Amino acid sequence: MKYGPEIGVKFSYSSPAGTLPFHDEELEAHLPLNRPGAEEKTSLKITYKSYLLGIRHFILGNWDRFVAAVTEQGPCGFQQVAEIEIIAEKHGSDYHPARLRARTGESHVDFVVNVALTDRGKKRLLNEFQLLNYLHSEHRQSFIPRVYFLERECLSGDNGDKIRIVMFLGEWFDGYHEFHLSCNPQTGSLITVLWDMDRGHEELSSQEVQEIYRQAAFILTYYYDTERYCEIFPWHHASGDFVVCRSDAGIQVKLVTVRQYISRIVFEENRPENRIEALLIFLANLTVRMRLDRLDGIGDTLWAGGHCVQGTVSGFFEGLAAKASIGSSAPPLRDELLRLLSRISPGHLAELFEAVVESYHKDAPDVAVILEHLPEHVFQVYQILKQVDKLNRSRT
Repeated sequence: MKYGPEIGVKFSYSSPAGTLPFHDEELEAHLPLNRPGAEEKTSLKITYKSYLLGIRHFILGNWDRFVAAVTEQGPCGFQQVAEIEIIAEKHGSDYHPARLRARTGESHVDFVVNVALTDRGKKRLLNEFQLLNYLHSEHRQSFIPRVYFLERECLSGDNGDKIRIVMFLGEWFDGYHEFHLSCNPQTGSLITVLWDMDRGHEELSSQEVQEIYRQAAFILTYYYDTERYCEIFPWHHASGDFVVCRSDAGIQVKLVTVRQYISRIVFEENRPENRIEALLIFLANLTVRMRLDRLDGIGDTLWAGGHCVQGTVSGFFEGLAAKASIGSSAPPLRDELLRLLSRISPGHLAELFEAVVESYHKDAPDVAVILEHLPEHVFQVYQILKQVDKLNRSRT
């Protein structure tokens, strides 16, 4: 392993006021490792200083691989890294990500270093690194971050013990931000807000929100395996899994994490109609989960407005069409689904949605909110699906 050169390394943290440098007393503060409501508690005590030094060692100890990643991601003419800035971003129940900025002259390129400290976090991070690599290798288009290398490192705990951790270097989606449901303080109405750390929180229009849901549904459908029924799951808007870039060119959406890629359905018999049934279940679950968020990302569970359903259904069918165009699913699959939907009754659709909700953990806080809104949601989905079928028949 080649250790990196003696270059400047700065330690900073992200705040609503922008990126700020760490002071000595802040470096001695402990990382928040136990979040309220987290499933796993830990007795670990790790300072920001130990955490940041561990990331520094990870990068400098993998210098050749890091330079290769900089060369791949950096702007044209990016020759030599002159300085590195490690920016503590936020802390989740499993990961403690930092943004890593490599500077040369007036140019820079950003990466993410995902860090796992707990046993559960380390297991999930190892799994995610493999899944991200696998999905990149299997698909032509990419809506998820590239990952470069992974290592196990040791940090020093408060008592001097060596604590083994796992971290990997991945692509940072520059200019992309979380979005969450919020409450308009003047009217009390529900709005969707883009958490732009540079320009401040910005309210999104209903057209922009519909476009976000369309692209998010497209992404999940694009990665759905129509033969083995594997899908990216779980995901949740409250966790900031989808991020948005808002620019003059419009809205662009990316998915920043892949926790699992498995089939959630087990059929007792191998029948041809299983593919359509699995696809219909995937669609029903997609329309439900797209409407769930938490107030400002951390508060009570909220149910998004009806305008997101049209975007979700549109993105789903566009994702199916994209898969067929590149040969990753049979072209007739979309037509088979539309034929089924042309015959489905509201009652049958309601039974399908009830079965989907029954698959959720009964104590999950989302369930009560879903059940409260489910009858209206089913009817709205039914109306939109009928419009899709009518439009398809008018084209044939």
